[in-house]
Amino acid sequence: MKNYTVIAACLVFLAMGSSLQAEPMHPQLTNKHTFILGAYHQDANAEVYADVDADQVDRAKLDLGDLGMGETDTSWMAEYRYRLNEKWLFSLGAYTFDTDGSLKAKKTFEYDGVEFEAGAQLDTSLKVDTYIADAMYKVYGSDRANLYVGGGIHVSKISTDIEAKIAVGDREVTGSRANDDLMAPLPNLRVQGFYALSSRWAVTGTLGWLSLNYEEYEGSFAYIHTRVTYRMTERFGVALGYQYLDMDFSVDRDRGEAGVDINFNGPSMHLSYSF
Repeated sequence: MKNYTVIAACLVFLAMGSSLQAEPMHPQLTNKHTFILGAYHQDANAEVYADVDADQVDRAKLDLGDLGMGETDTSWMAEYRYRLNEKWLFSLGAYTFDTDGSLKAKKTFEYDGVEFEAGAQLDTSLKVDTYIADAMYKVYGSDRANLYVGGGIHVSKISTDIEAKIAVGDREVTGSRANDDLMAPLPNLRVQGFYALSSRWAVTGTLGWLSLNYEEYEGSFAYIHTRVTYRMTERFGVALGYQYLDMDFSVDRDRGEAGVDINFNGPSMHLSYSF
């Protein structure tokens, strides 16, 4: 009986050792560098405001429909990931959203101290450039999966331009104009998971979240992005995914308060190169 016990213990030990020493199933589990280029097709809900009086009660929040802008946009994205060692992973990302429009103002409103009268022809644009930098630590790893937790900084530059055209005789000239740039720096917490279905197929998911109230800044940020990746060769891959982002941000400035409430969601596609 003792011999069988010893043999069984040895077999369990060998099986455990074999599992611990198993080669990673997917190249993404060990690649040091990963470059990603892709695009999003995003549905957007956005409201912007810029007050001269920070205590203004009847705040005019303008959404994309009020400004004659489209609520969908196909935009680009770029990411770079660097695996420093077995435990640490760093990433950089850049994303953009850009839309414009034209309409006749239905009501008189004020933006950043500039008044736009009802009936004026408006040319408008909204651009959101977002940059994310993260440092993440691996809390779980196997031959199929990695799980990282960490954080970093999320910076969005929101540029709004509203220009009124007025008729002077038989000519149309520029009337009121407001051009405002809002910088939204928000730290964020991140969780990223990777699971290899096979040596070619894998799924990834990234979660980000933060709520912040610090000095003149106040904001919240939530982000979810899931992807299914197919490795075409040892180094090249293609992925389809879906992303959701919600950001509510405001800042008190010398001339008043400005803010933005933006929600993006839609499918994504990207190509990757890893080594």
